[in-house]
Amino acid sequence: MEKRMSYEEFLWRVRDGIVDDAGKSPVIPVLKLFQVRWRSEVVYYLFTSDSARFNEIKFNLQGITSTMLSATLKDLIELGIVRRLNVKEPTPHAEYSLTEMGNDLLPIYYEISNWGFQYPSVGREEK
Repeated sequence: MEKRMSYEEFLWRVRDGIVDDAGKSPVIPVLKLFQVRWRSEVVYYLFTSDSARFNEIKFNLQGITSTMLSATLKDLIELGIVRRLNVKEPTPHAEYSLTEMGNDLLPIYYEISNWGFQYPSVGREEK
């Protein structure tokens, strides 16, 4: 099966279950990727900047602990979605950014954004 398909083909084939050449769904692993708490938020935040330091990410993701952010970044690095760059000058620090694979997730966030504008009350936390 070709790796890309049109939206129309997707609609036509989705009811039969879309599988790759090995007979596995290409959708389920992506859904599982985002089931792990904070992964989608970290990736989304990194879309908003070219690179970010650990404390910058932590400050902008309200509620995430340092331990959880560290584990999430480690997972995303191992998955090839995020890269860590050690900067030595002027003060040693690490910066995180998206890899090419990570940037390839942008169309998913685009569609999520459109859906969020269409249904603004769904999933909003009440305060």
